[in-house]
Amino acid sequence: MGGLGAWLVLVVQERSFAEVLLGEGPPWLQVATGLGGGALMARLAQGIIASKALATTRDRYAELLGPLLASPWSQVLVALSAGAGEELLFRGALQHWLGVPATAILFVALHGYLDPRNRPLSLYGLFLTGCMLLFGYYARCCGLLAPMIAHALFDLLLIRALVRHWRAARG
Repeated sequence: MGGLGAWLVLVVQERSFAEVLLGEGPPWLQVATGLGGGALMARLAQGIIASKALATTRDRYAELLGPLLASPWSQVLVALSAGAGEELLFRGALQHWLGVPATAILFVALHGYLDPRNRPLSLYGLFLTGCMLLFGYYARCCGLLAPMIAHALFDLLLIRALVRHWRAARG
């Protein structure tokens, strides 16, 4: 995904990769914004997925991810890959054409969280859409580094919570 996003930014859109990544503000602000925003959003998401309404979904994802991502290194690798790759494609390239709201909705829909047959999952999807709107505005105002960091931290904290849940369920 990241390769496609970088190619679209550089070749098709003919934009400066450095400007897309770093924006105009100081990099320390992007790092701080990404860490703070990612941690806050992940904490809120953990509270939502811990609810009774999402127990079946939480159990399913824990069973899927637990065996694949039992190692802390695999968790970090997946989180960093998703944070960088998905943000390059969605916020870096597609958002340039689609705008922030459409890109946020597309991102969450492609991840399967907007399912009208599953109301609790769709409500979680609406929360995630709000997070993706914030990622989009981070990218627009700060540069792509902030949402990359926020996304990676968000994923890492949620993956770790799901793996803990999987281990606890196994006894």
